[in-house]
Amino acid sequence: MLAQLTGFEIFYGSFTLASVIISTILGFFIVLKYVQYKKIELLLVGITWILLASPYWSDAIQFFTNTFFGISLDPPLYFFLANAFIAPIHITWLYAFTNFLFKKQQKKIMLFFGIEALLFELAFLIVFFINPFLIGDQKSAFVVEWAVWIQIYLLFSIGLFLVTGFLFARVSLKADSSEIKLKGKFLILAFLTFTIGTMIDVIGAENPTEITIFFARIFVIVSSICFYIGFTLPRFIKDLFIKT
Repeated sequence: MLAQLTGFEIFYGSFTLASVIISTILGFFIVLKYVQYKKIELLLVGITWILLASPYWSDAIQFFTNTFFGISLDPPLYFFLANAFIAPIHITWLYAFTNFLFKKQQKKIMLFFGIEALLFELAFLIVFFINPFLIGDQKSAFVVEWAVWIQIYLLFSIGLFLVTGFLFARVSLKADSSEIKLKGKFLILAFLTFTIGTMIDVIGAENPTEITIFFARIFVIVSSICFYIGFTLPRFIKDLFIKT
C-alpha cells in the first residue's frame, strides 16, 4: 500500500504518526498521575497535551489508512479532525493554568475564554455542516490550504499557549525549591520548542519540505518529552540534574 504514497508523503506521514503517538502516550502518563495524586490540574494538563496533538491527527490517520488499507480520509473528516479539538484546549489548559496562577481571577478568565472557545466551536461546526470546503482546500494527502479564519485562530491558540506557558514557567523558576525550578526550566523548553515546531508547520503548511517536516516534528517530540518532565519530574531526571 505504501506504493500509493510518494517518498515525501511516506516521510511526512511516518514522522507525524510518531509525533502523535509520543505526544498521546506522554499525555496519558500525565493523566495517570492524576489517578495517583488526585490533582485535577494533572488531569487537565494531560488532556491538554493529548489534544494539542489533535491538529496532527488527520495526517497521522491519513498515513495509517493509506499505508494499511489504501484508503484516504474524506476531506471533510480530515478538516474536522484537524480543527474541531483546538478550542477545547483553551478550556482545559486555562482552567489548569488559573488553578496554579491567577486563582482570584479564574472566573473572569474562564468566562472570557469559555465564550471565545464556544463561539469558535459553534462557528466551526456551522461552517462544517453547511460547506466544509470553506474550512480548507485539500491539495494532496497531507497538504491543505486552510481558510484565513482557521489560520488566525490557530496562530491565536499558539500565542495563548506560549504566553501562559511562559508565565507559568517563570513562576516556577522563582521558587525556592530546586525541584520546582528544574520543572520550570523543562517547561520553558517545552513551550518554546512546541511553539517553534507548530510555527514551522503553519508557515510551511502549503509547501512542506523534508527539512521543515523533520525539524517541526522533532521540536514537537522534544516539547512532549520536556512537558512530561516539567509536570512529573521523574526520579532519574531529578537525580541527574539535582545534586544532593
